[in-house]
Amino acid sequence: MINQIIIILSILSFITIGYLVKKQENQSISDFTISRNRLKWFPISAGISMTFTGGAALINMPSLGYTFSWYNLVDPIAVISGLLIVIFFIKQYREDNGVTISDLLSKVDRKLSILIGIITTVVFLLFIAAQFVALSKLLMPYFPSVNPIILTIIPSTLIFSYVFLGGFVSVTRTDIMQFFFIAFLFIIPVAYFFLFKEAHILKTNHTQPTFQAMPMNLIILLAFPLLYIPFSQDINIRAKSAVTKRQATLGVIWGGIFYSLIIISSTYIGITLAKNGIILDDTEKAFSTFFKEYYPHIGIIAIIATLAAIVSSLDSYSLNAISSMSNDILLKLNPFKEKKQKVFIKISAILVFILSLGIALFFNKVLTLILTALLIYISTLVPIAFGRKFKLPDSYIFTSSVLLIISIIVIELFKVELSPKAIIYPGLGVLFMISFLIIKRVKNN
Repeated sequence: MINQIIIILSILSFITIGYLVKKQENQSISDFTISRNRLKWFPISAGISMTFTGGAALINMPSLGYTFSWYNLVDPIAVISGLLIVIFFIKQYREDNGVTISDLLSKVDRKLSILIGIITTVVFLLFIAAQFVALSKLLMPYFPSVNPIILTIIPSTLIFSYVFLGGFVSVTRTDIMQFFFIAFLFIIPVAYFFLFKEAHILKTNHTQPTFQAMPMNLIILLAFPLLYIPFSQDINIRAKSAVTKRQATLGVIWGGIFYSLIIISSTYIGITLAKNGIILDDTEKAFSTFFKEYYPHIGIIAIIATLAAIVSSLDSYSLNAISSMSNDILLKLNPFKEKKQKVFIKISAILVFILSLGIALFFNKVLTLILTALLIYISTLVPIAFGRKFKLPDSYIFTSSVLLIISIIVIELFKVELSPKAIIYPGLGVLFMISFLIIKRVKNN
């Protein structure tokens, strides 16, 4: 009963902060999505680290650490590398007047803008669905008598409501609160264990864990952030929201540091359990098992930390999905042009919630949803960025992207075995772009 009350109060605290800081009703998509030139480095760093952490980092990373030891560090290395690319191009992010990644990559072409908008919206829906699933799995053991669907819908609806009302302002403030939840309820307890308890426990244990070598496909998947982060809409809006270029750069750097600390701590948990000979029937229980074993009287703190991570990703990706659907799809479609932009936000919020909930109920796997989303994002946007870099006309970029999407659908429908897809799909897209680049040069000559 006490644990249930603590969980409910934690959820209510996030929602309360989201409502308290909301501003007047957003009249434009830009106001809803970005606080242009208003934020200093800390809100930016907290937002970046919390958005990219999510439930997967606290559930799947300990699991992978238990099996593969420090191979997990591929992920934070990729994140840091991706953020360094962001810093290199930070001026371009800030000087662009658009709202979304579609605006950044499509410029003025309507068809290409809608296509990129559809791609990014689908990806964000998958991210949101993954957090819905994670939220349901986290809460079910503590509310066994409540239907899992209801258990997902109620807190998710409340979270969506403050995102809808407050937009980026509410998301930013809750990110800060969630960052402190993670710092005090997760990183500090793990650091304390490392400094004062580990040596004593390991002295009494002579088990030699047998860690496996991580498969190359999984290493490639963990390296996704290297390409994903430079095209991340979350990075785009936070870079634009910084007061100055220097504050944006500091926010990106510290966001990467905070994120790396979380991943290192998560991985260390799994490794510690393996070193101490603790057998897990399900490696995804590594996170909760660690706290039950070594902090038995305050194990609930692990649940609250995970809850904070899930809610943080959920509200950030909800904001991104609503922004993409309203700005890149509804705003560009002729039947909707006469509508006020705040109407687009309302329609998008309803559609995003319904669609992502449907996906969550159909595909009940957190990591599968996240990795699928990353694969779609990288496979389609990397070739588009390549085409943009070499000044390929938007019509060619659009046609090349459509051909790539059709090719991927055909490959998946016929279940053609290709590995690793994370390299083959974007590589195929780049080949299409190169083909059109050759066509362009032939025509010009």
